[in-house]
Amino acid sequence: MGVVRSWLLGVTAAALVVALAETLAPEGSVKKVCRLAGGLALLLAALRPLAGMTGGEPAAQTAGGWRERAQRYEQELAQESGQMYLAIIERETAAYVMDKAKEFGFECAVEVTCGYDEQAVPCPWEVTARGSWTQEQRSRLERLLEEELGVPVQRQYYEEILP
Repeated sequence: MGVVRSWLLGVTAAALVVALAETLAPEGSVKKVCRLAGGLALLLAALRPLAGMTGGEPAAQTAGGWRERAQRYEQELAQESGQMYLAIIERETAAYVMDKAKEFGFECAVEVTCGYDEQAVPCPWEVTARGSWTQEQRSRLERLLEEELGVPVQRQYYEEILP
């Protein structure tokens, strides 16, 4: 009975991690890939004990192996979920900065790289802008990035493209 309980706990933990990853995944192709990977992970979590069992293997060792595998899958899925979360922050922040640049009267391409602050919270860390702007427009963008997003001028990079 303990083996079945361990197996159910492992499958349940994998299902929860997969559900979290799907929730955090952005709509579109990333979500489809996340669903596929999640389905495969759940299938592996459900069938893995059958593949690893041999006739002479004690049930306690099998259950321990299941727990270890479930924990490993959970860690891998949590890491992938964290990477997807950072990608979402980067994409949405870049879109926000490009919209603000349009409000300031110019267009530019923006690339945002995320990092972690002192409390280990993900946040925009570095911003690279490519485009054509006046000095006043660039100064407004620099202030916006520093005041609203917390990206100091030292981590802001500008590549001017002449029209």
